Amino acid sequence: MRLLLLMVFAALMLTGCASQATFGDAITQGEPTPIPTPVVPTKPVYQVERGKITYERRFFGRIAPVITEDIGFLIDGRVLETYVDAGVDVVEGDVLAQLNTASLEHQLLAAEEELAIATSIFESANSQARFDSRRAVLNLQIAQLRLDHALGQASDPPSPDDELNISLLSIQRDLAQVAIDELSDGVDPQLRFDVARAQKQVDEINDAIANAALAAPMSGRLIYFAPDPGEPAVAYDPIATVADLSILEITDEMSAEDLNELAEGMPLSIKRAALPGNVYTGTIASLPAPYGLATDGYVHVAFDEQPPTDEFKVGDRMNFTVLIEERDDVLWLPSSAIRQFSGRNFIVVQNEGVQQRVDVRLGLEGDGRVEILEGADEGQTVIGP
Repeated sequence: MRLLLLMVFAALMLTGCASQATFGDAITQGEPTPIPTPVVPTKPVYQVERGKITYERRFFGRIAPVITEDIGFLIDGRVLETYVDAGVDVVEGDVLAQLNTASLEHQLLAAEEELAIATSIFESANSQARFDSRRAVLNLQIAQLRLDHALGQASDPPSPDDELNISLLSIQRDLAQVAIDELSDGVDPQLRFDVARAQKQVDEINDAIANAALAAPMSGRLIYFAPDPGEPAVAYDPIATVADLSILEITDEMSAEDLNELAEGMPLSIKRAALPGNVYTGTIASLPAPYGLATDGYVHVAFDEQPPTDEFKVGDRMNFTVLIEERDDVLWLPSSAIRQFSGRNFIVVQNEGVQQRVDVRLGLEGDGRVEILEGADEGQTVIGP
């Protein structure tokens, strides 16, 4: 019996050793992995350098022609027909649209008839006046001959009958002269006025008919064209625009804040806003009042050399970068090296392993650089934020 108990105990001991060998050492393999040491981020380090700082501003505008002319009909009316569409090239004098002139043509017929009647009456009166004038001249000549004859036949001294006859013939001569004087003014001025008035009416209607045609005032591209047949037209209201596309510019509307930084004559570079392409140079040609001489509310940018005629279309979106200011041989740091606190600008300078805050006075900033006017020396090491 004692032997049996020893055998069972030995079997149990062997079983426990097998389990431990199977699952491993609980102390060794069950220990937790050590927590890694946190990675301390390295702060950027800068050097105070000497060089150039360029301050530029980028703006966006659109291609526009420099020379344009808005046109409209010179009289009221209703559009009868149009002959072109927007986008076509036109030549000076080309008729673009026509108003309905039926009513004007009826008025012209009546005015021409009135002119013909007034002219006929005037010409008839003028002919009669010429005949009357000629007759009066002949009567004067007859009266003068009779008077001369009576004077030659009178006795010396003249008898009473001779004196009476001479006096009567003198009066007849004077009456003939009066008739000539009366005819010297020609026909009745009212008849002449009637002709002139009728002619003026005819001319005005002809002018109105001529003004019923909308003609191109210059050669160029028709960039805007609004009239449609049947629509009413108001005199002088712009309904079309012709542009000379040989001279292009860029126009832009800007805030007062932006305009305060610009001046006419500033140089700039120009390129497309969306697509790559050629880079052009230019200048600010004019600014709106009170900042410059432009008569509208736009900034006008001129190309130094005009681009090819097929390079851009009116309305293309462009960007232009203006050189506001440039300074050479100045101390500078990247903008990211400057720290701010409570209105102070300062940097952290490292000197022989010691970091020190130093207030700085800043100047021009541009292209990621900022000018250091005071507070730093060339070559100093600066620790970034």
